[in-house]
Amino acid sequence: MSTARLKWLVLDRLVPVDEEAYARAELISRDPELRALFEGGRITEEQAIATLRARELRHRDPDEAVIWIQQPLAVALGVLFLLFLAVTILF
Repeated sequence: MSTARLKWLVLDRLVPVDEEAYARAELISRDPELRALFEGGRITEEQAIATLRARELRHRDPDEAVIWIQQPLAVALGVLFLLFLAVTILF
């Protein structure tokens, strides 16, 4: 199976339960950086999969996406408020 397809299956949680451990281990072994960290005991399997998920834009946790959207929204509201104050003071 190609690495891209395996990544898609693991990160989208489409792997059957009985094959999940094998698929995760195979995916980690295909990434040299993660394999070295995992074999060295510096990260767990869950952390390695979380690292892979963080690298892929569409697989990030929804909570991170919400935080990412809230920051520009707060800035936009702040700018609108400052523009409102400027307009009311000047006119």
